[in-house]
Amino acid sequence: MKNLLKEICEKIEINITEEQCGQFELFYQFLLEKNKVMNLTAITEKNDVVMKHFIDSIYILRNISLSGKKIIDVGTGAGFPGIPLSIMVPDAQFVLLDSLNKRVRFLDEASEICKITSVEAIHSRAEDAARDENYREKFDFVLSRAVANMSTLLEYCSPFVKVGGQFISYKSGQVDEELKAARHAEKMLNCKYMKSIDFVLPDTDMERKLVIYEKNGILSEKYPRQAGKPKKEPL
Repeated sequence: MKNLLKEICEKIEINITEEQCGQFELFYQFLLEKNKVMNLTAITEKNDVVMKHFIDSIYILRNISLSGKKIIDVGTGAGFPGIPLSIMVPDAQFVLLDSLNKRVRFLDEASEICKITSVEAIHSRAEDAARDENYREKFDFVLSRAVANMSTLLEYCSPFVKVGGQFISYKSGQVDEELKAARHAEKMLNCKYMKSIDFVLPDTDMERKLVIYEKNGILSEKYPRQAGKPKKEPL
């Protein structure tokens, strides 16, 4: 796995050390072990995990520097993109947020096994954590690979972004209609669509997209709405 990871990182011009390759190997083995007893990922074959989870998570580093920044991964699941990015950018501070406690315990164990010291995993719904003064509007970057429409994601994620910071959504396929539908949410949540970065995972035909919004004002206290509302009734 290490050789495959090195080879692909070289192709996409991202530097990776031997130590970081070792951390990815440990994480991969622990992910496979825990996946036998809990539903973490349907993707388990080595090449697929490297490409669809690891490389997909860290490709952002080609375009955006996270060094020294404070980052929250909303709806992190099995730790993507937060764990791979925390391996690659050890001087950044990461919060990994998930609503399922057993996944948070998995992330705590994975961080310890991989000797990642820059990660805090928290068990909470996004709507609740966003009202905690320790997390509300405290982050330079808010990331999410969670599957939801953009209006819903904006309401989940924008409350964590500090003014001048960015929310970056990992997407696949065409999102033009989704972005149009989110314009009202943008306005209500003091966010502005900046750009999308399109890329194809190396040696595949899998098209991916990083959709970037900037926070341009302090958010009204009425957002996010109570748990469940952003998904059931998108802005």
